[in-house]
Amino acid sequence: MFSRVLLSTDFSEQAEEAYPWAAKLASCDGGTVVLMHALEDDLVATAPVFAGYMAPGALDLGSYRDEFRAGAKRALEAAADKLRELGVQVEPVLVERGKPSQAIVAASKELNCNMIVISTHGRGGLAHLLLGSTAEKVVRTSPIPVLTVQRGQKDGAKA
Repeated sequence: MFSRVLLSTDFSEQAEEAYPWAAKLASCDGGTVVLMHALEDDLVATAPVFAGYMAPGALDLGSYRDEFRAGAKRALEAAADKLRELGVQVEPVLVERGKPSQAIVAASKELNCNMIVISTHGRGGLAHLLLGSTAEKVVRTSPIPVLTVQRGQKDGAKA
């Protein structure tokens, strides 16, 4: 049923709570977890606290792109190892285009996934209003089922 489960991660502790859920869903059919990280195009947008205070071109962010990419690849491999310890096949994928919510949905189609697993950060109030919710946008736009894992739901291996 879920032979290819796309697991989106930002490498946070909250994201790791979704790993056992994705592994359990994929292992039911001997499937694969497609472990994905979306590296945003706009690196300044990833630091919203400073973005409004920086002149465009103030930093040569292009020189940092290779380091961000290399770091993301190392983090993906470390996360893939954690999933392999749960006894599941893993296919790590780094996506470098657009906003994470759009990249996740597009990758799920391109990689022939039939389920998305994503953690929620539990932001509320002003933080949610200003930052939005990647998980919420994925749920609203995905053509396939999406499992959202909230903070504290660490028992996916028992599900």
